[in-house]
Amino acid sequence: MKKIGIYGIQESTANNKVEDLYLIVDDQSICFVVKNHINGTHIAIEYFENTTDQNGWNQLLGYLQNNSKLIQSYYRQVQFVMNTKRTLLTKNVSTGGDVFYHNEFSLVIGTKMEEELQLQKIGQDQVLVYSVPDALSTLLSRSFPTGKWIHYLSSLISSNQGDGVCITIFNDYFILLIIQNGKPHFVNYFNKSGVDQNQYLVLNACIQANIQPKDTNLNVIGYSADRDLWLEALASYFAGAHMQQVPDEGIGATLNTDYPNHHYAPYFIF
Repeated sequence: MKKIGIYGIQESTANNKVEDLYLIVDDQSICFVVKNHINGTHIAIEYFENTTDQNGWNQLLGYLQNNSKLIQSYYRQVQFVMNTKRTLLTKNVSTGGDVFYHNEFSLVIGTKMEEELQLQKIGQDQVLVYSVPDALSTLLSRSFPTGKWIHYLSSLISSNQGDGVCITIFNDYFILLIIQNGKPHFVNYFNKSGVDQNQYLVLNACIQANIQPKDTNLNVIGYSADRDLWLEALASYFAGAHMQQVPDEGIGATLNTDYPNHHYAPYFIF
């Protein structure tokens, strides 16, 4: 079902394409974000969630065909953004990479028959290995034949260059990213749980990364005051805490007014 749709004026035509589409996909939702690549402003967002009676991607993609105002527009480029925990951040190897990455992913995550592994370099030393279900890729490619896959974590890492702890919050899960010396030192997806358990997961990761929260800043993307009460207590452990909102340019002003708890901020890191 469609949860939100906010639209500015799209300028792209068949002969003059100035906007990029980011299609962010997780296990339960698809979010369309349109960005003007010339002035850098976000001009549209649509957010769709699977309902309890829907099973798989076919129904959701079919629903989009009839209910999305953005699916038929012109775009300069289309990025399919995978955002699931079936991903691995590993070292970059110079020889035998494909076999190495496949074996490590299989050992740590486990491979499935009907999926394809994708690779994305992170800086000079690291690589993201992640899986894309064949059925999902096929369905999206029908609507957007030129679409290319990237992983959400690559954009998240790029948008958090400064050292510190970043928590990116979605409805049922959050991503914990720790940057040290300008590089990702720890990253993982966690299902939301109770207040104490959520705090423990974050603080324990800090211990494993050998950092002291009291000497570290916390950056939170996607905070909702009603939904994420556990963050208030967690923030007290850190030197400082910043709740990142959607940029005010473009449709951002509308989002920040109508959704002041930054609920949709995770979809504007691109």
